[in-house]
Amino acid sequence: MAIMEDTMLNLDPSQRKTSHFDKDQAKADLADKFIGRGSPRSSTRAYALAVGHLANTGRYTRDDIVMISAEGDRAGRVRPDFAEIQLAMDAGAQIITDTIAHRERRYNCGEREVAGYLSANGYVEFAPGRWRPAAP
Repeated sequence: MAIMEDTMLNLDPSQRKTSHFDKDQAKADLADKFIGRGSPRSSTRAYALAVGHLANTGRYTRDDIVMISAEGDRAGRVRPDFAEIQLAMDAGAQIITDTIAHRERRYNCGEREVAGYLSANGYVEFAPGRWRPAAP
């Protein structure tokens, strides 16, 4: 599915912008929905608030392209919402995550958990940070 500019996620309203904001906005530029929750100090939570009704919708289709953000290694971190991720997977949605280079940074334990979950449950990374259901 080609994303039209008016359906891309805009993280700009986020109240938290780290040095990784541009990387995260690039992921959002490919997506039309968002999955992520996080502790009050996390970028993940700030992004969910920024995209509003497009976050954690509980409803996905095979035409959706869903950005996932997962909180990293910090005190009080909130683990990824695998039930919500599974809803998107059950629908056959495409998933956008951090690329392997970003996932492998020590801090990004949540991104590694998400990639492991996708891999273990029938998704393949067909391009850096882009996942889809494995061919039957």
